[in-house]
Amino acid sequence: MLLQDDNDDQLFTARPLAYAGAVVIVLISVSLSFLLHRLMPHANLSLLFLTGVLIISARTGLGPSLVASVLSFLAFNFFFTPPYYTFEVADDGDVATLIFFLLMAAITGNLAARMHQEMIKRRLSLRRISNLYEFSRRMSSATDSQEVLNTLVNHFARSHHCAAAVYLPDNRSAPVQRAGSGPEDKLPDLDIEQAWSTASIDPVMQDAWQLLPLITDRERVGLLTVHSGEMDSEQLQLSRSLCEQAAVALHRTQLVADLEQARLVSETEQLRSALLSSVSHDLRTPLASIIGSTTSLLEYGDSFSNENRTELLRTVVEEAQRLDRHIQNLLDMTRLGQGTLSLRRDWVDLHDIVSSAVERMRDTLKGWPLKIDIAPDVPLLWVHGVLIEQALVNLLDNALRFSPVDGQISLTARYVDDRVEIRLCDEGPGIPPDEREKIFDMFYTARQGDRGNLHGTGLGLAIVRGMIVAHGGTVTAHGGDRGRGTCMQIRLPVGQSENGES
Repeated sequence: MLLQDDNDDQLFTARPLAYAGAVVIVLISVSLSFLLHRLMPHANLSLLFLTGVLIISARTGLGPSLVASVLSFLAFNFFFTPPYYTFEVADDGDVATLIFFLLMAAITGNLAARMHQEMIKRRLSLRRISNLYEFSRRMSSATDSQEVLNTLVNHFARSHHCAAAVYLPDNRSAPVQRAGSGPEDKLPDLDIEQAWSTASIDPVMQDAWQLLPLITDRERVGLLTVHSGEMDSEQLQLSRSLCEQAAVALHRTQLVADLEQARLVSETEQLRSALLSSVSHDLRTPLASIIGSTTSLLEYGDSFSNENRTELLRTVVEEAQRLDRHIQNLLDMTRLGQGTLSLRRDWVDLHDIVSSAVERMRDTLKGWPLKIDIAPDVPLLWVHGVLIEQALVNLLDNALRFSPVDGQISLTARYVDDRVEIRLCDEGPGIPPDEREKIFDMFYTARQGDRGNLHGTGLGLAIVRGMIVAHGGTVTAHGGDRGRGTCMQIRLPVGQSENGES
């Protein structure tokens, strides 16, 4: 069989001990018979010897059981059949008893030995099935080609107790060893290129090395070499099945890799298109306003009243600030995507963070009442204050763009369950429940609710989540407090011990 069990080797190496055990069992039977021969009838003593024969047969095999039968027959005759201490038999009835004993010992020993062999075969069969199941499980769960190859060579190496290696073609279609098992000096010293060019769908034997092609329905994908000697038909059939399974697993992992590459290319193209759209609209719009206002001031400045000039300059400032926020979002998103965002933590008062964020949005907030309510028990935060401030600025900007004129915006903060909970609510149309999680995806803009037909880069909320998550916190979107608008909720841990950074 292809999968050998260590019990096979033990069966042969332990055979001398089995014969020695047969002798010991007979000696024990003799000793017990001497102790019990005054209490038991003469004929019943044979049952002690027969019990010993059964024990040897069940534990070893046919050979030791026959030895135990003959020795028990001789011992019973020599010690317990008159005349004692001779091999002569005086009574014809004793002759029949001894012959019957020898016959029963041989039959029962043979049956017990056969039962023992069947148990070994069943144990080996169960071990083979378990190994094949484990092999199939590993193949089906392998995530890359190297894991498939390592599983294949290790399985064959354990099965045959010999070296194995597997070869795959490189970019020039030349076979290259990708995995091996066993010492380097035992790996195949063969002309692999010749074997690769001439190998068919059937295994090939070369210098005690079995060459097994890895074949799918369409093509040959590799070559397995096993130093196992000649295989019988059952071994070859099973080996081919295992190689076919490995070939299918290799093909599957390659397809997964190709699909992942295609997905990355697709996502890259989508991000590129979204970025170009963002640059073309969200950056050009404030630039157009700035250019228009400054051009009007340069060409018609003298004809404008002071109020008009002030209004145009205010437009320039507001659009420049808007442009600065867009550029800052792009830079922050780049830092988050590249993993270069570093946290410079310090103990910061939430009042200071909120005040700085509101001051940055002061001109934009005109026309929208802002209500701030921070509970007195809110503790200091161990955070990078600038990043938390930027997150609040992005949330305020998002709320302003989608709130109606004179719509109230409220910012509340509470200390709940060892975390600081910040809620920023507006009175806009709201966000559909099925899109409240998607809005935190990069470049995603909802088609309904808060987003409506208004344009945005789709970066602001993604940046907010990245900054908050970097601090060990969470940010989620919920419905408004009075069934109208949207509430953005930030939850931040308090202290160094909860985020593990200093």
